[in-house]
Amino acid sequence: MEDCKIIYASNLDEHEMTRHKLRTMVAEGKLSRITHGIYAESSKKVNQFWLMGERYKNGVYSHNTALYFYGIAEKKPIILDMTFPSNNRVKNEFLKVHYIKKENHKLGLIKMKLEDGSVIQIYNLERTICDIIRDRNKFEQNVLNNALKEYVKRKDKDLKLLYEYAEVFNIEKILKRYIEILI
Repeated sequence: MEDCKIIYASNLDEHEMTRHKLRTMVAEGKLSRITHGIYAESSKKVNQFWLMGERYKNGVYSHNTALYFYGIAEKKPIILDMTFPSNNRVKNEFLKVHYIKKENHKLGLIKMKLEDGSVIQIYNLERTICDIIRDRNKFEQNVLNNALKEYVKRKDKDLKLLYEYAEVFNIEKILKRYIEILI
């Protein structure tokens, strides 16, 4: 248990622990209940992005939240954007929930390691740009413009992949108009 920072109630056997011992450790202040079924050593600061990802394992960080992680959005989001397959229903006051067809849910999905070592599910930059364009009527125009301007400046951009995703989402004409203005 010394090297364990996070304990899941569903995996107590791996820690040779009973539910009674878990409750005792919480009562003694050795562990803190982070959320339903997830406990951490009391001294461990839990990354909120990681935690939300653990609560909603089917969710993928997207839209403004993804732009933040790619250094394009200026402010850390208060309400987190997550995308789920359309057959899921999620309600959380701290989430802005987006839905996508199940067959497109994993398109562009990557794992990103954060500074504290925690790992989150997030869409790659090209998928993020496509999502912003697809939902352009739900965002302020300056968010879209800034995201596209910053994207075209980046050395790590992949225009070929961006256009492949745009084709999947049937937004290639719209993307082309935006990109032609910026390049």
